Amino acid sequence: MTNAQALAWLDGLESLGIQPGLERITALLERLGNPHRDLPSVIVAGTNGKGSVVAFLAAMLEAAGIEPGVYTSPHLVRFRERIRVGVENITDDELAALTGEVRRAVEAMRREGLPSPTYFEATTALAFLHFRRRGVPLAVLEVGMGGRYDATNVATPLACAITPIALDHTQFLGTTVAEIAFQKAGIVRRGVPVVVAAQPTEAEQVILAAAAAEGAPVLRTSACRVEPAGGFSDPPDVVFTTPAGHRFHARLALRGDHQVDNAATALLLAETLRDLDRFAIDDAAIGRGLASAQWPGRLELRPGGSRGPVGGAAVDLLLDGAHNPAGCRILAGYLRHHQAARARRVLLFAVMRDKPAAEMLSILRDVADEAVVTTLPLPRAAPAPDLERLARDAGLPATVAPDPSAALTVAARHAGKGGLVVACGSLYLVGALTG
Repeated sequence: MTNAQALAWLDGLESLGIQPGLERITALLERLGNPHRDLPSVIVAGTNGKGSVVAFLAAMLEAAGIEPGVYTSPHLVRFRERIRVGVENITDDELAALTGEVRRAVEAMRREGLPSPTYFEATTALAFLHFRRRGVPLAVLEVGMGGRYDATNVATPLACAITPIALDHTQFLGTTVAEIAFQKAGIVRRGVPVVVAAQPTEAEQVILAAAAAEGAPVLRTSACRVEPAGGFSDPPDVVFTTPAGHRFHARLALRGDHQVDNAATALLLAETLRDLDRFAIDDAAIGRGLASAQWPGRLELRPGGSRGPVGGAAVDLLLDGAHNPAGCRILAGYLRHHQAARARRVLLFAVMRDKPAAEMLSILRDVADEAVVTTLPLPRAAPAPDLERLARDAGLPATVAPDPSAALTVAARHAGKGGLVVACGSLYLVGALTG
């Protein structure tokens, strides 16, 4: 199997959609020799911030000389970004070979009359296989959706974390924050420490009840003392003091005030891991990880990122994967507090049709002068004319562009000298602009 054939086969599983449940992934992994068993892991669930926490923790581990296996989703440009060891993405040859193994196991399941694993289940199995082959000392796993029935939840973690919970994927996870929190809290294990980020009250109550039922120690980021070290800076420059009394000063590598809590979540995970006496993660490594973590497409500011001069000067581009109302509120806060001096702020917006685009645009209308909307080349993408109408209904002047590249050109022209183009609404849009 070639790399192209591997990706084509995986893409073919997309037609199965999202099917919550652990039966298929369990059956698939059994046929692959259960590569997830005896693999030390950390599981991170939540609505927003999961990937940032994984990025911070992985950077801390790497700074300590520990090369973790890291599994995240979705990818921005290339599938290989989802599965890496240390800073090294899975190679094309490794992906092709391991996909061949997964395909043979899936075909055997089909011959036995068992339901076929989904795209995400197959890619999760790929990650576990790769980590076993590479002998990673620890796997850091980002939950895809939910937690209780997510394919990553077959792992047995040494520690887990739950980032802020908000309404998203309501057709699968529930229509209230409490119902969604119940699904996210499904990663909690008996006696396994769980780090809990700042939460809405109804979500925190559900998570704490789940932890109490399992006898799982709870570490709250609210117990960390945070002091600004560099004023109202971007990225944040802060001093953390953990409940254990350790102090860490770092100018965070990731932008946005919300990253302070994400960094605290990762910091508490790192302290938990080293308290197990299995991983030598010293204070210096934690500090270096806070200052070096990379997570592309999340409040990523690219000076001159418009790909061309406008009025003699390049227009800056802010890439953010905000794809739900909670993410849009974070983005709006960042623009309000850290990008208010811009001459103009122009949204470049595209979204999937199952997202509440009207609400998202309403949240962003007060921090943007206008919007340029476009359609992504995906079956789930919302049509640009529909987005234009929603933007205008929200009070935003809007222009339609046929594709992301054309939309970027239009948005840069409209932003003008000293302006900012803000690309948001979907990680697929960010990927289309950076690929």
